[in-house]
Parts: sequence; C-alpha cells; structure tokens
Amino acid sequence: MKAVRKVMKVATFLLLSHAFFFPLSFSAQTDDGIKTAKDAVYGEPGIDVLYTHTKGVSAFLHTQGAGINFRYGTFYTAKSSKSFAFDLLYTKDLREELTSNPYYVEALPYVLGKVHSLFSMRFCYEKRSEITPKLRKGAVQVGWLHRYGAVLGFLKPVYLNIGVGQLPYTDLVTERYNPEEHFYHDIYGRASWVNGLDDLSLVPAGHLGCGLTFEYGASRGQTQSLEIGAFADIYMSQMEIMSIEFVQPQRAFICLYVKLELGSNWTNGG
Repeated sequence: MKAVRKVMKVATFLLLSHAFFFPLSFSAQTDDGIKTAKDAVYGEPGIDVLYTHTKGVSAFLHTQGAGINFRYGTFYTAKSSKSFAFDLLYTKDLREELTSNPYYVEALPYVLGKVHSLFSMRFCYEKRSEITPKLRKGAVQVGWLHRYGAVLGFLKPVYLNIGVGQLPYTDLVTERYNPEEHFYHDIYGRASWVNGLDDLSLVPAGHLGCGLTFEYGASRGQTQSLEIGAFADIYMSQMEIMSIEFVQPQRAFICLYVKLELGSNWTNGG
C-alpha cells in the first residue's frame, strides 16, 4: 500500500508540474514572435479564426479543351466546405486536325469535317475536405473534392469562307459547312466566330467530378492552389462535333483536368 501511495503522490506531482510549467514554457516560445501554429506556417504573427466562407476563381485545361471556373461557399466544419460552382468551358473532338488553304496563307485555318463547336455551362455543387494541413512555412495543404451538377451544352454550327470559281477564286461567300458540298479545293478558310450564334442547339447533360487539391498560398486567408482530377459530362443526345461521315458522335465526355485557382477564405463579418 505504501508503494502505491508513493506512486500516486509522484503521479500527482508530475501532473501538477506539467499543468503549471507548460504554460510557462509556451509563453517562453512566444517571445520570438511565434504566437500560434499558423504563425510558423506563414512566417509572421497574426490572428487565427475559424473561417466561415470561401471563394475562388480558376482556369483549367482538360484533355479535350479548356475552361474557367468560379465557386462560392461556406465551411460546415473547420476542415470541410461546400460550394456552388459555375464553369464555362470549350470541348473539342480528340480527332480534330487544323488544316489551311496552301494558296492563301492569310486565310484562317479550319478543321475538315468539323460541323459544330461545343461550349458548355456547368452549375455544380461541390464538397471539399482537408487531408493533410500545412505544418510549416512553404508547406502544401492537400485536400480532395467531389462535385456533381447540371450542364447546358451549346452546339454552334461551323461556318467557312468558300471560294467561288477555280483557283484563284473570283469571290468569297460565307456558308455553313457541309462536308457533302465543301471540299479542300473550294474552302478558303474559317469564317468569323460570330457566324452561327443565331443558330445554337441546346443539349442538357449531367456532370460528375472528383479531384485532389494542393494549396500553397503564403498569406492568411488568401489561397493559391493546383487541382488535378477527372470529370464526366454525359449529354442527353449525341453531340456531333465532327461530322457523322467522319466519326461516330458521342454522348459521354470523360476527361482529366488540371486547374490553377486563386481564392480566399474569410469569417463572415470579419
């Protein structure tokens, strides 16, 4: 019993000593200006709060085109957020190849067989969660995300400048491209992009995506991140980008992407 009492006395003494001296040792560490764990991450003292809101603007490349993104959301835990996102993107067929009229070097290049350009607007709901935090200056926070939503796809007809007569052409006319009527020898080049805007076809779709984020911003509340991932846009009908005479149209576009984002996190009212 005496041995047990001695052990209990020693344990009580150690606990009281730890409770008393630990604050003193922590205060001693703050003398060099390091006030919190995040001060070590950002290299300067500051006030750390739990963020309530987040937003970001980004540009991305995917395996069939490119786009831009904007998101706005809130944190529902200290390390997780939910956001509404909007994407505007361009998607091409992987088999597109630019060609040009060798007799008119000033003419705009075109894609033989391409009858539509595909532009899309995505409206998504996404969740982001932290996997590993930043632990020191120059470190990277790793996170993951998943998203889903609706897509509005716009097919815009392709217009070309067509030569009249034999080379050299006596005149040029702008016509909607028809691979059954227009061939190498009578295509001068691509017409202005605005042609066809009055004849858009709207096709809805669903969207699923997931990815990893690597946030490396050096300032409190300001984020800079690299994101890599994959997504699938599945349309309700076949999307004829290249003419059906050249390739079979597809409904599903499954792509990899890389994204660069600038953003910020903040506390509402702060």
